[in-house]
Amino acid sequence: MKKAQSVGLIGTGSLTDSPLTRFWGLPERLGPVKSASYRVASRIANMLRAGRPVKDYAEFESCDLVLVYVPEETVPEVVSEMVSAGISWRGKAVVLLSTWLDSGELHQLSVRGAAVGSICPIPGFDDERYLVEGDPLAIRRLKSLVENRERRAVAVERSLKPFFLAALTCTGTLLFALLHVAYQSLHLARLPPGLSATLLERQLTRTLRSFLKGGRAYQAPRELPRQLRALSGANPELAHYLQESCHLASRLMSSRPASRPMEKSRAV
Repeated sequence: MKKAQSVGLIGTGSLTDSPLTRFWGLPERLGPVKSASYRVASRIANMLRAGRPVKDYAEFESCDLVLVYVPEETVPEVVSEMVSAGISWRGKAVVLLSTWLDSGELHQLSVRGAAVGSICPIPGFDDERYLVEGDPLAIRRLKSLVENRERRAVAVERSLKPFFLAALTCTGTLLFALLHVAYQSLHLARLPPGLSATLLERQLTRTLRSFLKGGRAYQAPRELPRQLRALSGANPELAHYLQESCHLASRLMSSRPASRPMEKSRAV
């Protein structure tokens, strides 16, 4: 007897790079697939080689877990449709696939009895680690769909994902801007591009190792006024960014409590 399907999917857009294509338990358990149109739902089911396209949310009545993979700007509209669908969400788990959104976007379903959560790949782990957050039931059901011998899901409580995102912002967007200033400064110093790239890479590695070992406390930049005078003459915008960054860094690091060196541990 074939195992009853227990997972539903609400999805739109391209699934080429979607984590859905790598959830090992999905092909066997996927049932109803709903999208903006029946044609799109059919295309998604064909791409996943699993599930069946449906036209109505009523088909999700028997699902234990419902995955939502839609453009972030359409999440409120989709959630409103789900709430108005006329089915019981009590006891169901609803999980949003999104890097930047979390289970808070599913609040309307939560107050109607659904266990809610979200999932996203953790950058740098080659699809072997995922961050999941939300209600315990949602996390438990999601883990059974995602985890296998090679793949693990790291769980955090609801409302804690923004701290994870703050780390991504610091090591992504903000670091990119600092690297831009550094590279432009090396260009003004007339260093060859290849050497500049190598220097930046080694300096980043050196700083990261020092931070992780906790062996060297934060030190204020040396000879900063000379640097700022030189940059002001060549590119005032770079000088202003460096000056403000150093000022904020000094305030932050002088006010932080003393911390112990970071302990070495196995990767999650």
